[in-house]
Amino acid sequence: MQSVISVKGARENNLKGVDVDIPRDKLVIVTGLSGSGKSSLAFETIYAEGQRRFLESLSAWAKRFVEQLKKPKVDVVNGLSPVISIEQKSISKNPRSTIGTMTDLFDYMRILFATVGDAHCPYCQTPISVRTPNQIVEHLLSFPPGTLVEIAAPVVKIYGEDYPYLFADIRGKGYRRVRVNDELEDISEDLDLHEGMAYEIEAVIDRFLVKPDIDKQVLTAVQHGLRIGEGFLRFRVLDSPNAAPTEKTAKARRPTGTARSSGGARGAFGCPEHNLIMGEMHPYYFSFNEVDSACLTCSGLGVYLKVHPDLLVPDKTRSVKGGAFISEAFKYDKNAWMTRLMHSMAEHYCFSLDTPFQDLTPNVIDLIFYGTKGERFLLTLPEGATKGDPHVGKPFRFDGIINNIERRYRRYRKEKVAHTWMEEYLKRVMVERDCPDCQGTKLKPQRLGVTVNGATIHALQELNLSELRDFLTTMPPPNRQRQAGEQVVAEIVARLDLLLGIGLDYLNLSRRAGTLSGGESQRIRLSTQIGSGLMGMLYVLDEPSIGLHPKDNIKMINTLRRLRDIGNSVIVVEHDEETMRAADHILEIGPGPGIHGGEIVAQGTIADILANPHSLTGQYLSGAKQIRRTAPPRSITGKTLTIRGARHNNLKSIDVAIPLGVLVCITGTSGSGKSTLVNQILYKKLFNLFHDSRVLSGDHDSLEGVEFLTDVISIDQSPIGRTPTSNPVTYIGVYDYIRRLFAETPEAKARGYTASRFSFNVKGGRCEECGGQGIVTTTLQFMPDVETLCQTCKGARYNEETLEVRYRDKTIAEVLDLSIEEAVAFFAQQSLIKHKLDVLNQLGLGYLKLGQSSTTLSGGEAQRVKLAHELGKIKRGGRNLYILDEPTTGLHLADIQRLLDSLNRLVDAGNTVVVIEHHLDVIKTADYIIDLGPDGGHRGGEIVAQGTPQEVAAVATSYTGQFLKPLLI
Repeated sequence: MQSVISVKGARENNLKGVDVDIPRDKLVIVTGLSGSGKSSLAFETIYAEGQRRFLESLSAWAKRFVEQLKKPKVDVVNGLSPVISIEQKSISKNPRSTIGTMTDLFDYMRILFATVGDAHCPYCQTPISVRTPNQIVEHLLSFPPGTLVEIAAPVVKIYGEDYPYLFADIRGKGYRRVRVNDELEDISEDLDLHEGMAYEIEAVIDRFLVKPDIDKQVLTAVQHGLRIGEGFLRFRVLDSPNAAPTEKTAKARRPTGTARSSGGARGAFGCPEHNLIMGEMHPYYFSFNEVDSACLTCSGLGVYLKVHPDLLVPDKTRSVKGGAFISEAFKYDKNAWMTRLMHSMAEHYCFSLDTPFQDLTPNVIDLIFYGTKGERFLLTLPEGATKGDPHVGKPFRFDGIINNIERRYRRYRKEKVAHTWMEEYLKRVMVERDCPDCQGTKLKPQRLGVTVNGATIHALQELNLSELRDFLTTMPPPNRQRQAGEQVVAEIVARLDLLLGIGLDYLNLSRRAGTLSGGESQRIRLSTQIGSGLMGMLYVLDEPSIGLHPKDNIKMINTLRRLRDIGNSVIVVEHDEETMRAADHILEIGPGPGIHGGEIVAQGTIADILANPHSLTGQYLSGAKQIRRTAPPRSITGKTLTIRGARHNNLKSIDVAIPLGVLVCITGTSGSGKSTLVNQILYKKLFNLFHDSRVLSGDHDSLEGVEFLTDVISIDQSPIGRTPTSNPVTYIGVYDYIRRLFAETPEAKARGYTASRFSFNVKGGRCEECGGQGIVTTTLQFMPDVETLCQTCKGARYNEETLEVRYRDKTIAEVLDLSIEEAVAFFAQQSLIKHKLDVLNQLGLGYLKLGQSSTTLSGGEAQRVKLAHELGKIKRGGRNLYILDEPTTGLHLADIQRLLDSLNRLVDAGNTVVVIEHHLDVIKTADYIIDLGPDGGHRGGEIVAQGTPQEVAAVATSYTGQFLKPLLI
């Protein structure tokens, strides 16, 4: 068997014909400066070739259903195994995707509940037995011959709908009689039920006399009843040969919960009081992704859009008549029906529509928002109305503006009408809240009548993974199907151990996949791969240490070793020092970024790297080079930005004072509440105040010290553009100046060309054959798409006439093909352009080309381009707050020094920089640290330590402080 993965002539991106042998069945780290070619070798060459070969083995028919990969630029790759890539990408934005569904743990939980779950009566919560339809039929037919039995199914009114809607639904299923609080009613007639009251309602499925040969009839009725009753069934003995009829004839309806006769209960077959039976359960019964089981109101999402009053009334200093409401919700028009209702209600309840909204009483605001709740008033016309109304003087009710919008939302959801304007309108005034029907459980209420050891399936999904494991391992043996239940529990615990072993104990199964960081989603995928138990595979990972506190990093390293030890090859693109020291083999690519990289600088064991004088990584690992502060720590001025009562997610009503004018690091273990505090509360609240009042922040009491700031700017890792035509120079605002330089040349003026002529996004100057893309993509059905150089413009993206204009002997296409480093020298006489490009160069992005598509940039590169954009416009005396979330992602130790220098430039100009970070080299250079914890999830959310790095290092209970202490000696 081949002992190495042999790569010959790798030329993808900036790789310079790399030849390398990578040992198999080892933990191999690929490191190097940002942009040196690490991902080009690991992902775009090795992984891409392995995946392409697998897809080539499929039939032509199967290839039509998968995206085909083009062959990477490499001569040969030998020794490949089946390859799996685990990258730093969120797995799914689908709101139905959760950690439970991603890891298959939710499927095992559903099997557990269907197998050993204890059912309860939905009326009194008494435990009841679970029976198959045949067992139910056998019980019903065990009554004496001649017994009159009624089968009924309990039904529940849908949130937001009235009782007539429920009865229409029952009629549509073929049933005409119901019992309302035990009283028999015919729903072919309108029933006078009060909308504000709750009733016990059951659809009557069938009545039959017990006699021979009616098994099929009764079985059919039972099956229909279980379907209508969502798994529950009720039976009554209406008449018995040995007793008088028990059916009530009085029409007075008792309130819900009053006593009633048992109606023929026999033993412990069902609920002794209500004669309710639970039908046989199946795993789909507990799935919020199944139509038959999902909550009807939220369709299994657990959330429901509700109108937020602050979004509906953005300016409370205005009156209702003066435009307090956004115009789409209510606009005062004397001839509009809604205005006339509002005017009539104001007259009836004696308040003025000219009063500023903030001065209206709570009762009046409730009337405007939620209506008169059935009370009626006489319709009158506003003064000055030009149109009459035949309804004047007649009684009407007002449903309320919020109720009216939410009714339109329900109708919109029900009819599935694709109204883009409606979607935009709803987004403006509505926010996600827990579903008012299922309270966020995502399931129909009947599903929550089944428990395991007293807990519903939703309650178990809400436990963090550590608590869930403790619950399952300590619960007593199940009452039914014990052996099967114990086997399912063992499977769940085994998978939980994998997640716990990788440092994700603070998460829970109901956590949405879209809310996970790239590092968290990567580690979850890694745990599932270990659980699969495959061997002989090749795994390629991208910085799995991202988002991990140093105390959790050892768990990640052990997981990688375990993956290797079961017989797999593991290649990891990584910069973390501890992970590199734990590797079997290290491969360093460099020596520089971009065109200066793409070569093998050093390889071997950690000892080989430390001894290699050409290895920049080795110099940092040996201590020959270090990340240091270039200036003494700044003193705290006294001005602070204080968050009071922060309690969103797992934050425990903490008060956090952030000093201004310094570099602040927010630290803590994974899941301790850092992102919640900074991104969900601080950033969103400031953005609400400075930019958009519709942005709602996380739960907190107040934010003090806003007067010391002029703006808030988040420099995150989201793409700077989502189309191939967007590029770095467009984002930082340089492209416009470059196009103007070309437009001011004598040749351009003679031809009448304006600056727009030199844009490849605009018709006229661009090549129309490729639409300014420079390439033409050809789709070949089951074969990979083929990208070929545009034969008209030869990849230049502009037409011939445009390329005849030159600036300093270069065409616009040749200028865009310059690297940023080359462009700094080329535009040396253009101070503004040079200044902005120089900032990119100083951040280590000099290898990027001016016209490089933004879609090819990594998250870390995109973040640094945004940082450069801000650095390019800083002025002395600024008072901005800059927020960065793990800016060291994708950065080599040498690049981190450049990053810190840039952040300090922002602070030196008078701004405040708040960084969420785990990297100790960044933390040690901060002016002030706020450490959250002590652990993640429910064990976090508190301030463990705060102060200078030295003060935090002195706190024994701070994990961050203990790891920081050796670096400060």
